[in-house]
Amino acid sequence: MIANKLQYFLSSYYVYLLEINFFLLIIAFIFSFKHIKKIFSEIENKYLILLLFISILGVSATALVAPRTHRIFYDEDIYNSIAQNIAHHKKTVMCDEGYYENNELRIIVEKYNKQPPGYPYLISVIFRTFGTNELFTFILNNIIFGLIVILIFLISYLLFKDIFVSFIACLSYILIPVNIQWFNTCAVEPSTAFFTSLAILASLVYLRDKKPINLLFFITCLAFSLSFRTESFLVIALVGLIYLIKEPRVFKRKELYAFGILFLFLSTAILLHLYSVRGQSWGAQGAKISLDYFLYNLKTNSLFYLNNKEFPVVFSIFGLLGLFFYKNHIKEKIILLSWFLVFWGIFLFFYAGSYEFGQDVRFSILSYLPISIFVGLGVSYTGNLLGDKIKSIRTFLILFILFSFTWFLPFARAEGEEAWAARNDHKYAVEFAQMLPQNSIIFTHTPNIFLLNKRSAIQSASETYNPGTVERHLYRFKGGVYLHYGYWSNVNDPVEREFTENILNKYNYKTIKEYYYRNYKYGLYKIINRKD
Repeated sequence: MIANKLQYFLSSYYVYLLEINFFLLIIAFIFSFKHIKKIFSEIENKYLILLLFISILGVSATALVAPRTHRIFYDEDIYNSIAQNIAHHKKTVMCDEGYYENNELRIIVEKYNKQPPGYPYLISVIFRTFGTNELFTFILNNIIFGLIVILIFLISYLLFKDIFVSFIACLSYILIPVNIQWFNTCAVEPSTAFFTSLAILASLVYLRDKKPINLLFFITCLAFSLSFRTESFLVIALVGLIYLIKEPRVFKRKELYAFGILFLFLSTAILLHLYSVRGQSWGAQGAKISLDYFLYNLKTNSLFYLNNKEFPVVFSIFGLLGLFFYKNHIKEKIILLSWFLVFWGIFLFFYAGSYEFGQDVRFSILSYLPISIFVGLGVSYTGNLLGDKIKSIRTFLILFILFSFTWFLPFARAEGEEAWAARNDHKYAVEFAQMLPQNSIIFTHTPNIFLLNKRSAIQSASETYNPGTVERHLYRFKGGVYLHYGYWSNVNDPVEREFTENILNKYNYKTIKEYYYRNYKYGLYKIINRKD
């Protein structure tokens, strides 16, 4: 009961806190930019042009090489749907029944989602500015891929003051095939990686120029980054370690604690959110976090970096060389290693944390940025080691990395076997949505997809739990009442299947479109009237 009341409160309160946080972040960035420009001023223009080129190359790689598709079902539809509801109604909720009329969404039945709403909020800023369109979310993640390249360069440069290391780090990051795939989806992991990295960069900028505006930038980045995924909270420990290692005297600065009050205020919503959803199972049969998962996940998630199938083993080799043999900068390497261990290690205890389990390979994205910088260190070490023996060794190593990457292009282009049934369901549902006339409504397990395509939708379960719902809607919607036969209508779960079959058994209907793939059927049916 308390959790429900808290979620009802958060459904409205959270949006406004995120709005304040994001606005302050933008303002702080604008005024802090002169300090960031100082970093760029230390670098020759030719290198800045090269950085821009790598950034654009990254955007092009993910947007043009990888298929533009969903990979985690149906989370990506949920993120977009919550973003739509934030844009239209300033509410962080899913819509289980909604009417889309006169280009306006009316939420009839809403549900608070267990996942933090930072990413949907970010999408909603685009939706309210340009209109609701899933394409914008794909483009957002494409652009984030290019922006994170710049973050990698700045973080690497601030830590090691080595331009070559920074460029190799950027290059290796955009050549990781899992990155290329997932930055062309609507998943939350790309933005999680970006804002985690932005918070770390902001912490380093504050250490470099201890100005109050830089501290505001850091605090607002840190607070905003917490609302993307539950494990985002680990970044707090990471920046604490950075200050402890790099300059522990910073903890004596009074302004840090004064701004800490602002951080606590901006973090209240995510703390209340985590408290309100703490009892949910998240699909786990047992404990969500347990030592029971550790050994299996340790094996699979370690071998992942050596299998040379989804992750280039050449990067692992260079990364280890950078970790163990790159001279000096022990403190900085400890920071990088801690960054990797924190965001790699947390999933070793997670019930769905194995990188080989379905599409959970996406969790590895959070570990790639420190690995990429280690790769830069390793390539730099190798170049220095062989520099007096082979002419232009650095050029050779770069060409070697690029040539090795060509082996991973087929993987980067692939949609993959995982979630094929749900992927087809999404594809056909979008097609069905375009076939629905105005002033119609569709009964479906996945209202989010149809609402995003500006069609009224309601959960198929409504007829089972409230008999006669379909018949009532026949009088309400003169454009027609339709039924979607999708993924959940096919699964080996009698409860889920009953929701669809109950409607087909009670009402006369006309087949509008059907598709068959393997043992799955996908269909669109128009309800005519109730059977006698």
